Amino acid sequence: MSEGAPEQPQLPKGVGWIGDIRRFIHEVVLEMKKVSWPSRTEVVNTTLVVIIAVFFFSFYLFGTDLALSYIIQGVEWLALKIFG
Repeated sequence: MSEGAPEQPQLPKGVGWIGDIRRFIHEVVLEMKKVSWPSRTEVVNTTLVVIIAVFFFSFYLFGTDLALSYIIQGVEWLALKIFG
């Protein structure tokens, strides 16, 4: 263990699976206290960025799909004219 880290209190080993569950829940609570939660404005801003990106890429992919379908139809038409 590093010198600067505070020591975590160790729970005594429980009896059977009930003790394992209690120890697991205790460790989850300790880890959740270490989590750095984003502020409301950070959540709103990143959500807006994701929504804008989804719309941008959906329109881009729609346009690309439309353009490629027209190109493929043109190639098919040209092939029918040439090879009959």
